[in-house]
Amino acid sequence: MNTSRHTKIRSVTVLVVAALLLELTTAVQYISTRRAITAQITEMAKHDLTSANRTFEVKEIAESAIAAVLPEVERLVDTQQQDSLHKVLQHVVATHPEIVGVDFAYRVGSDGLREGYFTFRDDETNEIKDTAIGFDYTERTWYREGLHGTGSWSEPYMSRYYVALMSTYSRPVHDPQGRVIAVIGADVPMRELSSMAVQLYDNQQRSLIPVVIFQLIGLVVLGFIMYRSILSVRKLSKVSAEKDLINRELSIANSIQTAMLPPPMPESEFLDIVGSQVPAKQVGGDFYDYFVRDGKLFFNIGDVCGKGIPAALVMSMTQAVFRTIATKVDDPSHIVMGMNTMASRGNTTGMFATLFVGVLDLATGRLSYCNAGHEKPIIITGRNMRYLDVTANIPIGVMEEKKYNIQESFIAAGDMILLYTDGLTEAMNASGKLFGLKRVEETICGASEFAGPKPVLETMSQAVSKFVDGAEQSDDLTMLVIKFKG
Repeated sequence: MNTSRHTKIRSVTVLVVAALLLELTTAVQYISTRRAITAQITEMAKHDLTSANRTFEVKEIAESAIAAVLPEVERLVDTQQQDSLHKVLQHVVATHPEIVGVDFAYRVGSDGLREGYFTFRDDETNEIKDTAIGFDYTERTWYREGLHGTGSWSEPYMSRYYVALMSTYSRPVHDPQGRVIAVIGADVPMRELSSMAVQLYDNQQRSLIPVVIFQLIGLVVLGFIMYRSILSVRKLSKVSAEKDLINRELSIANSIQTAMLPPPMPESEFLDIVGSQVPAKQVGGDFYDYFVRDGKLFFNIGDVCGKGIPAALVMSMTQAVFRTIATKVDDPSHIVMGMNTMASRGNTTGMFATLFVGVLDLATGRLSYCNAGHEKPIIITGRNMRYLDVTANIPIGVMEEKKYNIQESFIAAGDMILLYTDGLTEAMNASGKLFGLKRVEETICGASEFAGPKPVLETMSQAVSKFVDGAEQSDDLTMLVIKFKG
């Protein structure tokens, strides 16, 4: 007891130290950032006082250079002398060191096509080169404002070709008719601001070193606390963690099992089908399936003995085999025999499943079916009901070579077929009483005439829920209701 208490005290102490280190880190970072910014603002003010004249000179140089070359550019564009145009732009860059590049962008028309060139001096080779403008220059201020007026300076922006702030002086280029056909601009770097930004970054990098050290210390301490906490949680709640893991896996298995059920079939002029499956545990052994092929409804319902994961595994295998065989075979007895062969082969666990398979001809209402030890389906006509006559057969998975017989009946237009597993009749309340077939019959006959399968399913589910009155579910409960409209 004392050891546990001392461990908690040490953990709290270490946590407080870690929190103080993190707070100290924040304070140091704030102070260093504030000092760096204050120093840079002071430096910027000094540069503004000393470089105002130089800035004015650079602006005049750029404006004069563009003004001087503009007539020749307009002549070359009009005569479509592209090579000479590029040489003129290169000459501007070559003779004006203050200008790091010249932009030439044709006006974008209704077709949306863009064509522009950037002439610049390569810092590495000192050569003057041309390259196509690879971005949407219509978004740039120098282009939009350059289309109008007699010349304008753009707002500062970060260059795509240099790590520096730029401002561009641009003017419109006219054709002989006076229409604006392009924009020419001279890029001038804002060297003072760019150098200050680099210096500010360097200062921040230097101040970052103690901040990083404090942060690393805090992270190490917090990591140690987390490590000790994880060890304690693992020792004190190992069983709970394993249970949570199993529950998560079962939840995933439940989602997979639910996804294996057929999707709701849209109501049609021939059929209306509704099904439900409520496993007693997170996964169960009940299943149902249906699909329409060649004008016939193929359907089944089954119940694997037992509950939980073993029953769910057998259920998934059985469901897959039904789909595989029923897509090729019309005889329900042959479908059941194929499913029985697969369920019996290599069955060393003694698992078996009751099964009912039906094939309803949507043109005639003829129902061919085969029952393998399953509950008798109920035919509902208005407020009346009757049991479908079925021959007793053993469940599938018991005897591999077992032969199953086929039976037939006719379903009238408007009749509904209620199929269910024994989870309905064997639903148990807190007193240990079963819901039973008699209550199933009373629920059907005591209700007003059902409008469709969904009211049947809802009425039966409510009756069972009211009967068990919150008692723990004892078995998987699955129902399938089919209405044949004729």
